[in-house]
Amino acid sequence: MSRSARLFVVYGFSSVHDALGAESVLKDAGLAVTPVPSPKELGELCGIALRLDPADADRAGMLLTSAGMEPKARAEIEDV
Repeated sequence: MSRSARLFVVYGFSSVHDALGAESVLKDAGLAVTPVPSPKELGELCGIALRLDPADADRAGMLLTSAGMEPKARAEIEDV
């Protein structure tokens, strides 16, 4: 059975260190976050992006800002 694509929000970071730190912050807050290869929509960044459900995007943005880890880019993508 194939899965259908759904909408996700991805955040991109300037370094792998920043991406992994942000992943830790979001997971510690109980959010479901998945590291994925940076999609072309984010431009030239470190190569790792964090994929989240759109319903969690605003909370994730606030958590990252509070932790001093603001993403360099944000995009909405379809993924499985």
